[in-house]
Amino acid sequence: MADVVKTTEQVAVVKTVTFTIDGRTTTVPKGTTVLQAALDMGIAIPTFCWHPKLKPVGACRMCYVEIERMPKLQVSCATEATEGMVVHTDSDQVKRGRKAVIEFLLTNHPLDCPTCDKGGECDLQNLTFAHGFDDSRFEFYKRRHIPEGVKSTFDDLRIGPEIILNRNRCILCYKCVRSNKEAFGEYDLGAYERGNITEINAAPGELVDNPFSGNLVEICPVGALTNTDWRYKIRVWLTQQAQSICNFTSSGTNITFYKEDHQKKIFRTTSRRNDAIDDGWLADVTRYGYQIVHSPDRLQTPLIKKNGKQAPASWDEALALVARKLRDIRDARGAACVGGLIGPNQDNATLYSFNKYLRTVIGTNAVDFRSEYRSLPTDPQSPYAVLAMQPFTIADIDLSDLIVVFGSDLVNEHPNEYLRIRKARNFSNPKIYSVNAFAVKSADVADLELTYAVGTDEAFVNGLCLAAIEQNLADSQLCAQLKKSIAPLTLAEAAALCGVASTDLKHLAKALSESRKLTFVIGEQVTRSKQRDVIAASLCNLVRLLGLNQRGQVAVLAQHANSVGAEMLGALPSPATAVRTELSSIWRSYPESPTLSTDHMLEQMLRNELDAFLVVAANPIMMYPDRTFVTEAIEKLDFLVVCDLFETETSALADVVLPLAAWAEYGGAYVNFEWRVQTVGQGIKPRFDVRPGYVIIEALADLADRRLFASDADRQKEIDSLLALQRRLEWPDQFLEVKPSPEKTDKQYPYALIVGDDPHHRGYVTEKAASLVNFCGEAYIELSRELAEKLDIEVGTPVRVESATGKVVVTAKISDHLDNDVVFMPRNFSAAKVNALQSRSKRVDRIRISKAVD
Repeated sequence: MADVVKTTEQVAVVKTVTFTIDGRTTTVPKGTTVLQAALDMGIAIPTFCWHPKLKPVGACRMCYVEIERMPKLQVSCATEATEGMVVHTDSDQVKRGRKAVIEFLLTNHPLDCPTCDKGGECDLQNLTFAHGFDDSRFEFYKRRHIPEGVKSTFDDLRIGPEIILNRNRCILCYKCVRSNKEAFGEYDLGAYERGNITEINAAPGELVDNPFSGNLVEICPVGALTNTDWRYKIRVWLTQQAQSICNFTSSGTNITFYKEDHQKKIFRTTSRRNDAIDDGWLADVTRYGYQIVHSPDRLQTPLIKKNGKQAPASWDEALALVARKLRDIRDARGAACVGGLIGPNQDNATLYSFNKYLRTVIGTNAVDFRSEYRSLPTDPQSPYAVLAMQPFTIADIDLSDLIVVFGSDLVNEHPNEYLRIRKARNFSNPKIYSVNAFAVKSADVADLELTYAVGTDEAFVNGLCLAAIEQNLADSQLCAQLKKSIAPLTLAEAAALCGVASTDLKHLAKALSESRKLTFVIGEQVTRSKQRDVIAASLCNLVRLLGLNQRGQVAVLAQHANSVGAEMLGALPSPATAVRTELSSIWRSYPESPTLSTDHMLEQMLRNELDAFLVVAANPIMMYPDRTFVTEAIEKLDFLVVCDLFETETSALADVVLPLAAWAEYGGAYVNFEWRVQTVGQGIKPRFDVRPGYVIIEALADLADRRLFASDADRQKEIDSLLALQRRLEWPDQFLEVKPSPEKTDKQYPYALIVGDDPHHRGYVTEKAASLVNFCGEAYIELSRELAEKLDIEVGTPVRVESATGKVVVTAKISDHLDNDVVFMPRNFSAAKVNALQSRSKRVDRIRISKAVD
């Protein structure tokens, strides 16, 4: 774009120092610690308290080294390398120092390695063998941490839904407390008292139940923190490891399964550090989500509806029935009468086979993967598509001098990116702004949190543009052009419309104009909005006015594990032009039937114009934001097929139900939101008679005498050709019209409702994971303290929530961050029909709240 304002980045000169470690000379950037330099050279120095993603504190003293011309041993983790320094890491003095540290740590440490879950992977155990004594000079009772008069073999104390604390094993390295505060921004764990009576414990009156709490167990170098997920189940040396990725978030977090092949069981999930993606941290939903694989509620055999009831059937019988019925409906009523919906957490092979089957075997363009959004866009070149098809690199967050999060509570949507931004705050200190329609937890890391009125997203962005214009921050010609396309035309009017002070809009506009490398994250509040294209148009205008795309990354972050893969493989009604062209070339044909999104398919069902529906790993009756509408639509179908892991509200209406394999039960590839393709192998073999989605779909094609692929290699070749296409869309070369209109409100329903994921859940399957249910096992309504006081509602109060379309009764939860008349409800629990409160025809769902009366 010729009219974009360009900036020049200054290239910083990196200062270095040269010094010697164990006779080897090395040069490192100034500020590098001796420990880090040694590790980079492959020299092992033992540690307890040090962690690569935390600031060093030198608490354990285990990393002693000898530095010439210094009278005492130094802790290498907190000692900066200097020019000419000479370091010895394995001298006799160093060895004596390390032995003394080990002996000191073992003073009160219990000798319970045979029963401790950390046995076999305990740093203290390993370093005692490597550096310690084989006996002790201390003969006295070791300290216990149990109440007086209580008889107990172990000093177990439950401090959270999943965490057991054994304080007598703690070596006070403080890694758990430090990571909880520094990396996660949580304060539900602390160190209490001082000196030799210091204890790690949960904060008074609290449980350690934050969304990242599982990391505290993994980071503990001893057995002081263990979790019930793994506790007393199996010894680590009896397990095998399998590499995988998270199926519940869109960043593609790298994980390791600890499994036992003979039992076909996963026992735990741990991190598999990949600094480009996750920094080695896991959200709890990633750590414990694998438990859905072993749920006793799994579908274990195909079901066929006979005489109005679903009954077990063989795979051959079920597949033959599906293939025959879909063929018959297509032949009798046309291909446009058959549609398909697939979940965006499926692997590339399943997404592509699904798309190819429906379009080449059935001949329909009623294909979609989006079951959670109202009024879906169908134009592959829409303003929203432009934002969704911009490149984004997670690691670039670390390098940004300005970070803006717009329309997203990152903790609930993109937990790893929240941790990445928090890391940037701790180490590089960029300016950070949180901009949302309601106050969010992830704003705790922001310099400034801006909260605009619900439903005024585009008015806020227009206000930012006007604030830039008023401060002469943009080219005058661009300013004049923009004013012809937007309304209102004054900053004061825009500020009044969105409910944000003009000074705050000016502050953010100035920060945007001055940034040299920015990250601008756009989240689900935009994606879920009925007006997503209007909001996106306003953001495109802002990008063009200030040239933001020339100074960093601006993008919508996809929500699900393979949303990006679904788009790149064309599993939506109107694929991007390049994708459609490639598909036409590969298939040598492309159907001409009408393109129908999920919304349009449901409308067609109500009109009896879509008769058969194939659903794979999706539950629209629970997740679509208008339960009444979607239920009435699906009930009109002549034939419904559902492939899923569990019985769902949607599968309950199905004529055929096919049990689906979970992502951990077969190998596959996924595309994260930064377009990175990650391939993983099979974690465990399935315990039940279940099949991967692509196997089911390709079997249906075979029964129709239309084999989809000659081999697995041919399928992969076709997939690779699509993934190799240029995905990025060019920014508009002109300003787009954005003129907000006031939202109609109803005094009967005064409160705005936000529906999303609980921090410990994703979608509709994680309520089958026992550990995640321990954190949160039922739906709730989250209110601000002010609103709760106004309505005389306390924590745990049963509350009736009503909208114009439905009502539910849930318990109340008081929020620590909400501060206005916006309320939040999770959509993750089937017992509470939360989407019955939503309407597909409204931009903002509004409700009224009252105490439930028995």
